[in-house]
Amino acid sequence: MKLANYKKGHREFIQGVRSDGFRVGLSTLFAPWMNTFFREREGLWFGQGRMWLFARSRINGQFAAELAANLPKDATFDVASTVEKIKAAFAAPDPDLFAPGLDVQLFPVRGGGYACLFKFDHVLLRAVQALGGGFLRNKNAWRLRQQLPEILGVLEAQAGVRRDHIYLHETEIVLEELATLSEANKPSLSVGGMFPEAGARATGDSPGENSILTVVATPLKKLWVNETQLADAVVAHGLYDYQEGGVRHLLGYSSALLADDMGLGKSRQAVVAASLVQGEGAVLVICPANLRINWQREIHAVNPGARVVIAGDGADWATAEWLVVNYERLGGVVQAINDRVVRFRVMLCDEAHYLKEPDSTRTRNAFLLSKHIDRRFLLTATPVLNRESELHTLLRLAGHPIGGIPLGDFLGEFAGKPELRKTLSDRVSEWMLRRRKDVLKTLKGKSHQVQYVDLAKDEMDEYRKALSDDDQVALVKIGKLRRMLECLKAGWLIQTISSLNEDDKAIVFCEFIDSVEFLVEEFAKAGIKAVSYVGEDTAIRKQKAVDSFMVDAQTRVFIGTTRAAGVGLNLTAANYVFFASLPWTAAAQRQAEDRAYRNGQTRHVTVMIPLVSSTIDEQVIELIKHKEGIEQDLLADGGEDGARAEKEMAAKLLQAA
Repeated sequence: MKLANYKKGHREFIQGVRSDGFRVGLSTLFAPWMNTFFREREGLWFGQGRMWLFARSRINGQFAAELAANLPKDATFDVASTVEKIKAAFAAPDPDLFAPGLDVQLFPVRGGGYACLFKFDHVLLRAVQALGGGFLRNKNAWRLRQQLPEILGVLEAQAGVRRDHIYLHETEIVLEELATLSEANKPSLSVGGMFPEAGARATGDSPGENSILTVVATPLKKLWVNETQLADAVVAHGLYDYQEGGVRHLLGYSSALLADDMGLGKSRQAVVAASLVQGEGAVLVICPANLRINWQREIHAVNPGARVVIAGDGADWATAEWLVVNYERLGGVVQAINDRVVRFRVMLCDEAHYLKEPDSTRTRNAFLLSKHIDRRFLLTATPVLNRESELHTLLRLAGHPIGGIPLGDFLGEFAGKPELRKTLSDRVSEWMLRRRKDVLKTLKGKSHQVQYVDLAKDEMDEYRKALSDDDQVALVKIGKLRRMLECLKAGWLIQTISSLNEDDKAIVFCEFIDSVEFLVEEFAKAGIKAVSYVGEDTAIRKQKAVDSFMVDAQTRVFIGTTRAAGVGLNLTAANYVFFASLPWTAAAQRQAEDRAYRNGQTRHVTVMIPLVSSTIDEQVIELIKHKEGIEQDLLADGGEDGARAEKEMAAKLLQAA
């Protein structure tokens, strides 16, 4: 791969544009002046999507002229192309793109009205001001005196924040009693139960780990399983022995976690189990947005005649036998239950680790739902990604007794040492069922190969130049270096995949969207048909990419970001998996590579990891090895103190960058 190609494909300053109809997100190249320039124009950094966020009205001719005058020397700004990107974004807005990340909360206030909390956003701020809201200093909240319907109407009409995106507290608060206190003594706004008991906070916890939810799920109960019905279902749906055990596990408790390795059919087991649960109401399936169609297909594979409704498609929820909803829309489900529009007998949470942050709106709404739904199935192959506290929220949601322990005490008793994590693993073994890939006798195995890639001298010179750039903060530099290496590996990826047999297919995982686009173009130039899969794509486009790769013999390469394509997809047409860059955790890597290594795969799967010597690639792989220790302690045996090692390796990584 010549470096000129890299520059040609990646020097356009505006890399991507997305919109929810009210805001515009711009993905750009890095420039030292960018933070100040964008913030002066009311830009906010949206870390989840790695883009700058603006009110729609701020993106105008003046903005374009000022941007063009400040471009980096090696970047271009094609105004006409950018205008077309903006028009396309406005023409196909994604209402769940930004609003769920604002974590909007409404507290009913005794005497009328509501207190509103949210992460700062210029569009939402103007909507609250339009309601005549008064800012409550020292409480980081706005006092709104209107009735709830009017508040919700304005937030949706002027800021794109729907009821689905809001956590509506049930606990009434009193503001008037604070009026007699001096400003210095006024406490931050809080509700009983939101924070741990005194003395229960663990030293060093992040703010998110200190938050305790206001709703407590119903206690975990052991239940009787109708073995006759289960045996009939096993025959009817052709379940394997281990899958029969998984269905029995889900049915045997009021709430249970199924943590099987990727590719063992967790969704099939959950659908069969939910179908056997007796009672009134539908089954609620909660999943990432890009997996909704997959779940619809899985349900119909078990029950072809089932009435499956996907939230957001305009169908009447009241008619649903199965309602499939993404995590960002849970507020609407809570409202529908409160309004008696729907009832549910089972709540099924796929990729349940999405609920690991206890103070996020999605997690709070999941707890509100748990109060109304006794049967809760949790599915995730990665219940612990980085730290033990992530399991605490799932235990609380399940109603497990250990989940009732204050977080600080929980960490003190079960975290930090291998023997403590082993104790936790033993304590939750009746609630969490986990099986490895070895239960699948039909799989031919999976192997890993690390391949060192030699770059041309000018390419390494470009890398070293970027490495020595002291105008960038370390984290920004790390991202730039990893993105650069992904693109510089294009030549090796093309050469390697070209040498495979004609019936071989490959998945290529990247960490950056612009790398995906670049690699698709480079493969096309080499005469290799590839499809792409990134978070910005519509659900229809994503499904077409999957279908083309699985069915079309000419489509040999599937290229996607780990974040978007690394979960939930069935890509068993591939027998090779490549990582242009590794994700930050071993769990995310396994989950991604097992898009190919799963039930239905009839060939050996080879996972190839290209590394460039003497670059950040080597530090990243060492960091991942150390972070893996925590997960191994909880879900297997052995390991070392991964939390301490993670901090040490992160420091080394930043130093190396």
